Formats: sequence, structure tokens, C-alpha cells
Amino acid sequence: MAKKAADITKALKLKAKPRPNALTFRVGVKKYTLPFEVRALNSDGYLFVHIPPAANILKIEGGKLTVVEDDSSAAEAQASFRESRKRGGRTRGATKSVELDPAIADALKKIPSGYKLVFDASGAPRLAKTRKRSK
Repeated sequence: MAKKAADITKALKLKAKPRPNALTFRVGVKKYTLPFEVRALNSDGYLFVHIPPAANILKIEGGKLTVVEDDSSAAEAQASFRESRKRGGRTRGATKSVELDPAIADALKKIPSGYKLVFDASGAPRLAKTRKRSK
């Protein structure tokens, strides 16, 4: 059974995050902020706005907003508001390996085992014993 536009609107109310004082109104040259908690979602072709007690799904067409009333368009709008759960992790081979100067690599190889290179408060390098932690 397909969902009705009213049911989709009710579901979107819960999904949208509230934004206090997000509504503005212009009178002449003055702009006033209205003290309403507005919930809104937007995608490429649709806009959902909930200003208590009313909520509507609007379609963006040629710079104008029209109210979505049919169920198929409401379902299409609901699908456009979904965010993918795919996480943006690293892909293999996307990072470049850093080239280390051969002189620095040779110097690091000369550090004896059990020691590490540290810098003191003045910025001078020195060798320090590494800690051995017991388990």
C-alpha cells in the first residue's frame, strides 16, 4: 500500500532538524526575524517546511514553489530527502606516499635501538630512552 502525502509529511516532521528564529519577514526596507521554530529539509527539486502547526512539501520549478499534493510526487520528494549512509573512507591508492630524503633516512637508521629522537624546549634534537611498558 502506497503512503499518502499527509503520512509522508508527518514522517518528514520528525526527520527535519529544528532551527530557531530561522523565519524572516521583510517590511519595506526593514527585515524582521520571527520567533518561530522552523523545521526544514531541502534537496535539488523539493523543499519541506514545517512551521507549527502547518507543514508542506513544496516543489521547486523555475524559481517558484508549488505545493505537492499527489502521493507519487510526495514519495519522490521523500526519496530525494534521504541521505546516504555511506561513509567517506579512504580508497586504496588515493593517498600519495611521502618521499623521504635519503640523507634523513640514513640518519634515522643510525639511532640505536631503545632510543628515540626527541626535541627539547629550545628545539634542539637529542636522544632519549624509550619507555618499556609492562602489560
